Amino acid sequence: MKIAVMLMGLMLVLSTAALSTNAFAAKQSTSIEFEMSGCTNSMTCNAEVFVGDTVQFTGSLTTGGGEPINGASITIYKFTAQPALIPIATGVTGIDGMFDLTWTAEFTPMEKAPQDVTRKFLTETVTIFAQFDGDDQFAPTRSAKSTAVIQVNEITTFVNSDKNMYNQGDTAIVFLAFIDSHDNFVDPDSLRVVLNEKEVEVEQKKTGSYTLTIPALPKEHTQLLVIPKKEGHNVSNGFITIIVDGLK
Repeated sequence: MKIAVMLMGLMLVLSTAALSTNAFAAKQSTSIEFEMSGCTNSMTCNAEVFVGDTVQFTGSLTTGGGEPINGASITIYKFTAQPALIPIATGVTGIDGMFDLTWTAEFTPMEKAPQDVTRKFLTETVTIFAQFDGDDQFAPTRSAKSTAVIQVNEITTFVNSDKNMYNQGDTAIVFLAFIDSHDNFVDPDSLRVVLNEKEVEVEQKKTGSYTLTIPALPKEHTQLLVIPKKEGHNVSNGFITIIVDGLK
């Protein structure tokens, strides 16, 4: 009787193992081809993107035999130095097995801001890849990894006057311009302009371009300080001294 029970138990274990093996074997192998916009080389990608840029991910999911897989869920992950694995885009393959996803580049939130006496944002290097988690029919797979450097947009402040030197009583016109890392004119979120320690208003001419008219220059050098701010950007201040002839 005991032998019969043992044999039945052994047969049950073997049959369960066989079912598991058959179920695993029934899943077809898969492969992901993955490309990311902004790559600077074909090996590791090494894309350089700015916060706020739209990054495009394209690729395809196929069987081991090269047949496209339709309706499969694809997730794009960002692996950070913290370390952390963060999903940044999801989508489904089309009838041709292709996927086309986008992500608006942003820094990974940090629990504690880094100490930075310059008060400037830092860059972040991440690894990005596409993953298919598998289903009842197809085995999971992951693409090759691509690297990317996320950096904050810089805004440079330009301050110039209409002349290099003035006489007492002249009118000076000062031009202000704000240009970002893409060479686009941009408006700051806030703008303080200080003329000889007194705040003044400037006139906007167009996006990222302003003027200030200073009438009747006094018998002294006039100093102008420009302090712009824009959320999520590194912004430089601007400064100019209006030189009056005959003064030391």
